[in-house]
Amino acid sequence: MRKIAVCFLILVLAMLVSVPVLAQDRQLRQHHSIDIEVECLDAAMEIIRGLNGYNLEASVILHESPHDRGAQRGAFFVRRVDYWAFRHVQYVLRDMGEVHFETENAYFLGAQILDTDARITALTQEIERLSIMMAASDSLDVLIAIDARLSQVMLELNGVIGTRNVLISQAANPVIHINLSETMGERPEIVPPGFGFRVVNSFMGSLRTTGVVGGNLLVFFVRVFIPLIVFGAFGLVVVWVCVKLKRKRVGAPVPVVADRDIVASMTVTDVKEGEE
Repeated sequence: MRKIAVCFLILVLAMLVSVPVLAQDRQLRQHHSIDIEVECLDAAMEIIRGLNGYNLEASVILHESPHDRGAQRGAFFVRRVDYWAFRHVQYVLRDMGEVHFETENAYFLGAQILDTDARITALTQEIERLSIMMAASDSLDVLIAIDARLSQVMLELNGVIGTRNVLISQAANPVIHINLSETMGERPEIVPPGFGFRVVNSFMGSLRTTGVVGGNLLVFFVRVFIPLIVFGAFGLVVVWVCVKLKRKRVGAPVPVVADRDIVASMTVTDVKEGEE
């Protein structure tokens, strides 16, 4: 039983190490662009500031409108959000006003990530070779040439690592381009979101996060326990076969009843001889 327990523990540890990170499975760069006409630009900008993520770009535009209707204001945002909040942010933006244009696209980044990994491996190996050559060389000219090449390779390696980090960040955080334009006419009174709206928005965000975490845990347990069940069943079959083979090697056991009869008969014979 101890050997079975040790084997089971080793299988569990091996499966935990071999389970891939779920965040790395998302290798899509997602972009969403939307043009919205809103009644109050200030209130819309306040709602955008309260959404998930952060602004990469932000600008407010003021231009004269035709037909002597005064100046019209607009705003443009480039906002990076978490992938689990991407759909929620889209729904909030659509409810802000009248949508005139909307588009969404996604690009697969797996090939670029694999290319950067291969370049990182090649550059790392070249750095190791140059270090070995520098340690084995005694010529000053050769040392200067190797040092120059080593500096160039290390600089290139840092650039490739930075490119890979950017690709991973793009896969984990979609980007939304938001173009706002204010409706012409009398501007309504600015009413920023109240305390209740912020509390409800925060509560809904926590629920969505809990759902995402629960789903990831469920996928993790499915990935871990299904192979463990298969390996456990296979291990039980192996143990059963080993026990059967061991019993065959030992042979049939000697009947205990026969031994007891022989001992009893020998005891009675000895008693009779003693009495005589």
